[in-house]
Amino acid sequence: MARQPHPLRDLIAAFGVRRVIRSAYYDAVHLHSSKAGIVGSLAKPWIEAPIIYTPHGLRSFAYPDKSPLKSIARVVEKWICRSAGNVVAVSIEEASEVVRSGIAPSEKVTVIENGVDLDDMSAAATISRTDIGVPQDAYLVGTVGRLQAQKDPLLFIQAASIIADRIPGAHFVMVGDGPLESVVREQIAGEHLADRFHLLGWRADATDILKLFDVFVLTSRYEGMPFVLLEAAAAGLPLVSTNVAGAQSLIDDGFSGLLAAVGDAEVIGAHLLALHSDKTLRLKLGKAARTSIAESHGLELMLDSWNETYRSMIPRSDAASAPDKAVVISG
Repeated sequence: MARQPHPLRDLIAAFGVRRVIRSAYYDAVHLHSSKAGIVGSLAKPWIEAPIIYTPHGLRSFAYPDKSPLKSIARVVEKWICRSAGNVVAVSIEEASEVVRSGIAPSEKVTVIENGVDLDDMSAAATISRTDIGVPQDAYLVGTVGRLQAQKDPLLFIQAASIIADRIPGAHFVMVGDGPLESVVREQIAGEHLADRFHLLGWRADATDILKLFDVFVLTSRYEGMPFVLLEAAAAGLPLVSTNVAGAQSLIDDGFSGLLAAVGDAEVIGAHLLALHSDKTLRLKLGKAARTSIAESHGLELMLDSWNETYRSMIPRSDAASAPDKAVVISG
């Protein structure tokens, strides 16, 4: 199943889902993301089990309010939500937008915020800066995410170019691959920053690399509740993020992180300059972020909430126990 919409491929994928569904009895079907939502909704005539839909960032967030593409995305999102018995948003902001825009009624929407393994993120990194070619004494600014339009990696480069001349010891790490990789490389070269940028591609040890950063930056145009922001907070890193869904409720601006408007490289750059000049501020923000995560976004809390949701969806006498079988469709 490809990420981008494709009517024929999506229909073929729906028949593939049908085969999986008919191969065994499933207590629940969980659709993750808009693409899986489309494919799962196409397969709904063959699905008898309750359907749960989690957007993980509404596609309509990607477009300006008056854009025809936003209207089309809203129509598709409403259709997916009609197919689902329960719409589970991963942040308060996402749930509010679902209801406010009429994508789904409030009684159909619940919130289960993402959670992370706090112990894992507290453990020391198993690699060093030397392993990724970064000087030990560098001011290391990093991000983790796919190189695609939603994550806006070019904004990260713009912010880096703003601070590069003023902080000669700054280095920049990008972990992730994607369709914009060649464009990213061209922009880095155009800013004459190739010797200070480290494009590491997809890495299985991304969370270990993240622990080496001095500051974590999220430049997304839209999100639901980004796991990587939670992981960076759990690692005790100071956060600089665009003001997207998830970040708004996670970051208390100026206390547990620093926010900027979507697309605002100047403000992101200013935040990075301030954090470079004030190590005490970096430590303060990182500690506050870690404390906030520990209280509200632990892995066990998230798993308990999902267990309750699955149980509530099962129209059977044995619903007191967790589902025996659930099929998860992600895209």
